[in-house]
Amino acid sequence: MYITLTTLWKFFHYSPKRAESLKAVQQVLDLPELKVVKPSDTRWLSHERCVKAVKASCSAIVTALNNIYEQTHAPEALGISKALCRPSTLVAIYLLDYVLPQVAKLSRALQTERIDLTAITPLVDATLNTLDDAMLPAANWVLELMDAKNEIEEVTDITLTTESIATFQGQVAEPFIRMLKANISSRFISQDIVSSFGIFDPKKVPAADSSDFHTEDLIDVLLAHYGAELPAKTAGGDEYTKEALISRETREEWKTFRSYLSKKPKGNLHLQLKELTTSDMLSEIFSKH
Repeated sequence: MYITLTTLWKFFHYSPKRAESLKAVQQVLDLPELKVVKPSDTRWLSHERCVKAVKASCSAIVTALNNIYEQTHAPEALGISKALCRPSTLVAIYLLDYVLPQVAKLSRALQTERIDLTAITPLVDATLNTLDDAMLPAANWVLELMDAKNEIEEVTDITLTTESIATFQGQVAEPFIRMLKANISSRFISQDIVSSFGIFDPKKVPAADSSDFHTEDLIDVLLAHYGAELPAKTAGGDEYTKEALISRETREEWKTFRSYLSKKPKGNLHLQLKELTTSDMLSEIFSKH
């Protein structure tokens, strides 16, 4: 699939004459004048734009390729046209047009300057649940594909059936989505640790008179992770281990800082962490750990 889309992009990108042929067909068919986008082998956003452009202009692309072949007998045009007109390719385009935006949205959210660490786990879980929906027999992309069935068959001379789409789902879509979910999950194996930094968010600190104020579940998660023993050496060079964080002292320091947070204006986590790391006054009070 990646090779087909890359070859398609090169075919039109490096020939202004071919690009004009595609544009002319788009105008005749009253379709958006979209350029074929280069797919990147590393960036989700370029994959999303590439698939969306091919899907939106699929009939124009196939028609332009066939016209170019009839006029010039260029073997590349015929080869790309045949590759695009395979049922598996067309079904994959509709599947990817559903899946890639979900992954791209998660990627964009995680790249924002002021990310809310406590929102990472819900965002990842929501994305995984949405990907699960793509495996349903009546998934949105399947319904959309069936709605476009007549137009696709007219342009490509192939036949799409409910059975063939179901077979594709079982043999291709489901393994692909399971692999994609596993890949996403493997990148966020420390979600609990990241989310635990939400204890520094003034907006989420319970009121001092609340029963939740003294809950220490999240600080326990951070202590368990960052309090592991570390290798060290004495002045004489002898090796020994030491605690990265001393639990008792850190807990007392956290209680002081929690009280400080509870009295702060309810700003955001980004600003609070910045203040904690740059304020001379706070560094004097909370400098040990």
